[in-house]
Amino acid sequence: MPVVLVLLLAGTWLLSGSLVTGTDPLIVAVGRTAVCCAVLTAVAATRPGGRADLRRAAARPGTVWLLGLLGFAGYAAGTLLAIERIGTSLANLIVALMPCASVAVGAMFFGERSGARRSAGAVLACAAAAGYAALGADVGDIDRVGLLLVSAATVAFAVYGFLYRERLPGLPPLAVLPVLLAAATCLLLPMSLPALISHPPSPAAIGGIVLLGAAVYAPAYLVQHRLILVRGPVFTAAVQLAVPFTVRLGDWALHTAPAPSATELLLLAVCCAGIALVTVRPNGRLRTAQ
Repeated sequence: MPVVLVLLLAGTWLLSGSLVTGTDPLIVAVGRTAVCCAVLTAVAATRPGGRADLRRAAARPGTVWLLGLLGFAGYAAGTLLAIERIGTSLANLIVALMPCASVAVGAMFFGERSGARRSAGAVLACAAAAGYAALGADVGDIDRVGLLLVSAATVAFAVYGFLYRERLPGLPPLAVLPVLLAAATCLLLPMSLPALISHPPSPAAIGGIVLLGAAVYAPAYLVQHRLILVRGPVFTAAVQLAVPFTVRLGDWALHTAPAPSATELLLLAVCCAGIALVTVRPNGRLRTAQ
């Protein structure tokens, strides 16, 4: 499951980065969220007990709107607007700090005790991922607003992970996600309306958004939220650090980029070591709880 998540999230970065170069980021955000919501709702409604679970999730409006804002609307808007201002590499660098943010948020607000080993692993993996992202970052593209947007999005999603596990543990992700995504769509739509009216997306962009939401984000969200429930926010965030390296190796395999340098391979090894400290017990068994 962690490997599947990494591959799917690598696809989200590649497709999102491509789409926002020619389409307003907020249009991409609301479009992929709405499409993902529609797909997951249709799947949930056809499963035994699915409609009842959807109603149970919708019966908690306060939690739904809060999580929809933190984990979807705020995160999507913040990261996509940041990509437009500071580029994909630098935005990914900040998002790479998610495990550290999760450790800090868990300790300060949710009574989580990650321990020295897991905290050190999170810092080590984050440092390697940030160093890797910095290799491709263009310093000339840096601006404070872009950094603030992606930083706020990263912290918001760290908080979201703990709140989701704490408030909705008894409902399957397939029942919760459509409701949260519907709330997020409602929050994003007013923000995206000016761009939709003045610069509507092209047919090609619409097709890309549909593909992104239905074929990439829908399964990615299901796997991600299952991992949050089963192994916790810090574990899930640490696994996601492999995404930028996966994108880089994929580019090399597809002959769209040269072979990784010695520095890149070293950072990959360090990042993997940090992820292992977070996700693997000393006796070699994967953690099954936060």
